Amino acid sequence: MHDSLEIAFFLLIFAENLYDMAIQYRLLQNKIKGSENYGKYYAHTVKQGTVSLEQIEEMIESNCTAKASDVRLVLRELFDVVKFYMQHGYTVDLREMGKLSISVKSVCVDDPKEFRSDKHITGFKCNYTPQGKRSQATGEENSRHIHRSILDGCEAAETNYY
Repeated sequence: MHDSLEIAFFLLIFAENLYDMAIQYRLLQNKIKGSENYGKYYAHTVKQGTVSLEQIEEMIESNCTAKASDVRLVLRELFDVVKFYMQHGYTVDLREMGKLSISVKSVCVDDPKEFRSDKHITGFKCNYTPQGKRSQATGEENSRHIHRSILDGCEAAETNYY
C-alpha cells in the first residue's frame, strides 16, 4: 500500500506531464497489395498504457473533497444504472462524456418472415458517441462536421520510439 505522500507526489508529477503530453504516433507503411495507398506512409497511434479505475479514483480524490472510496462507490453505481438502462433499450446521455447504447448484430435474411431471433441475432455491441455539436458554418463540407469537445486541446507528436 502506498502512503499518501507518495501518492500525492505521483499525482503531481503525472498531472504536470499530462498537460504537456500529446497523442503519440509513429509512421507505418501500408503493405496491403492492391490498395491505392500501397507503399505510402500513415500515422499510427502509439498507446501510452492503461489507466486503472484506482488511478482515476485517486486523481479525482486529489482534485476535490471526495474520497477515493466515495468516487469508487459512485462509479460502480453509475455502471449498474447505465447497464440497466442500456439493456432496456435506452441511449444513456452522459453529457460531456457522450452517449452509450447497445445495438443488435444479426445476419441478413431474404424475407422478414424467415427471421428468427434465436437463429439470426448473432450478438450485441456497445456503442459510444462522444458529445458533439454540428458546425454552424456554411457550405456543404462544413455542415457535416461535428465538433467533439473531448478532442479540444488534442495535439499529435511523432514518437522517437519505433
